[in-house]
Formats: sequence, structure tokens, C-alpha cells
Amino acid sequence: MTRVIYGTGDAGLEAADFEPRQVESVRRALARCYAVDLRAQAQLLRSRYARKVPLHFFLPDGRVFAAMKLREPLVQGDACYGYVNLERIKRLIPGDPPHLLLDSGTRLPLCSSIRTARLAYLFALEVKLDLMCLPEDYHPDKAQAVNALQGLRADRPVEARKPRYWLKYSRPK
Repeated sequence: MTRVIYGTGDAGLEAADFEPRQVESVRRALARCYAVDLRAQAQLLRSRYARKVPLHFFLPDGRVFAAMKLREPLVQGDACYGYVNLERIKRLIPGDPPHLLLDSGTRLPLCSSIRTARLAYLFALEVKLDLMCLPEDYHPDKAQAVNALQGLRADRPVEARKPRYWLKYSRPK
């Protein structure tokens, strides 16, 4: 079963319900409602950010859902990750165990370290900024042309800049 918490952010207007399907089935159903291809999105996130599962996902309406470990797995292959809307996360609270505080006041215990939860949160912010917040008139080829012209005007060679999404969010070995 999957616990679904939804609402507007006010504690009085928040509701929780249980869905008889697993988390991944609920996630796929939500993506189908928005005609989102989760496989293609996962491939994009893996190639762009050098990430492995569990991966976040995003919807065309601007919502990014961060994968957080919300319970301990009972058996091998158990879906212990839940997906939390980035806009609903108010704060990550350190402690033993750490907690995730929603903007409605609901506290969800995390079964990972606070460092891992913060990295997941930062990764969700990065996805939101890179993939969701581009202006409507943004054209990457025009931006590259302007950068090249500015480089030529300054009489210096134009260097290809590394994209900022080359950061690794996994713990060093």
C-alpha cells in the first residue's frame, strides 16, 4: 500500500489516504495523467546528472518529486523510497532519526542520513532550475552565439564551458 498525502499546504486542508497499489504503480499512474514518459525522463536524468536509481521525476506543471527513503526495507527489492513534492518541503530536520517537515506541519521520519536527504533535496532543486524554469523565449543556440561573439570582442579565445550539472551527488568512495 502507498500513503498519499495531498493538500494545499494548510494543516487543516491536508488529507492523507492509502492507495492499494505500490509506490511505483502510483508514480506511473500520476505520470500517465500528464502524458510523461518516465523511462525517457530517467534516461535524461541519468545522462545529464550521472545519477542512478532512485531518481526524482518531474511533471510539466512544474512539480518536481524528490525520492526520499521514508522507511526501512522489509525484504530485498522492497520499495522503501517515497516521492515528496519539492514545493511542499519546508525543512529537513537533523536528529536521530532525521525528519522531513512539510509546509503543513506534517513530519515524516527519514531512514537515511541527513546528508543524503540534503543531497536529494539539492538534486531536486537542480532539476527544477535546469529543466523546469527556462524562459519561454530561451533558445540555447542563440545564447551560445552571443557568448561566442562576446568572447571574440574581448580578443580572447572562446572556451567551451562545462555545464554545471556535472556535479556528482553520490558519496565519494
